[in-house]
Amino acid sequence: MSDTKGKNTLVMDDASRAHLDSMHRLGRIGIVCAIIIMLGIPTIAGIYFNAMPTIFQVLATAVGLLALFVPGAISETIAYSPILGSSYYLAQITGNISNLKIPVARTALQVLDVEEGTEDADIITSIAVSVSSLVTTLVIVLGVILLQPLRPVLSLPVFRLASGNIVPALFGSIIVGAMGSQLGGGIRCKGRIKGAVLPMLIVAAVYFIIVYGIKQPMLFALYQGFVMLLLIPIAWFSNKWLYKKGQIRVLLPGEEL
Repeated sequence: MSDTKGKNTLVMDDASRAHLDSMHRLGRIGIVCAIIIMLGIPTIAGIYFNAMPTIFQVLATAVGLLALFVPGAISETIAYSPILGSSYYLAQITGNISNLKIPVARTALQVLDVEEGTEDADIITSIAVSVSSLVTTLVIVLGVILLQPLRPVLSLPVFRLASGNIVPALFGSIIVGAMGSQLGGGIRCKGRIKGAVLPMLIVAAVYFIIVYGIKQPMLFALYQGFVMLLLIPIAWFSNKWLYKKGQIRVLLPGEEL
């Protein structure tokens, strides 16, 4: 990356552009291959066993799922792309983005003190997500092989208790990381936790109204993607307002309050 004519505009050199172009090209190829495999296998099985559903059966089943997952997918893409960079392709293919890939990427950036959204961050998150995907695949393979021999051990109450708290523990690590002021690369953001107060209050209010007020917990699960989409502009404008009021301060390396 280089500065041009004394301006603040960053220009990507040939090697960096070639790297990003190759990552996007491989990512698109991988996504297309994954879609073909995921749709092709059940289609072939349905044709072979003469069990293909009609288009109306597919639509009737898919409408509810699409209403849940499409808004969620859109909001996740907007929220997660700045963190994962070009590794978002691999994260989408291998899954477990919010409860595995995001914690891995954020931890790697914080350990190496690299700012999100930079070229270095893109490379680091790509390595972190790749290693995470390989480890996940290895664990799944070992789990399939050892499932039967380890069944008596895995049935113990202590393992059931631990497995039920894996996701809260992962999200807890994200929250703890977000509470600090370090953004990586020596950049600090003082008071940034204040920007999460309003979105958290809105989510809590909506949750309690739906779950405990009208007693429709499935309704919250169905429309949580739309809630996430609504919170993105609310979070942006509220953080912008707090920044202008001086409640949130961004300090570059070497700057002090």
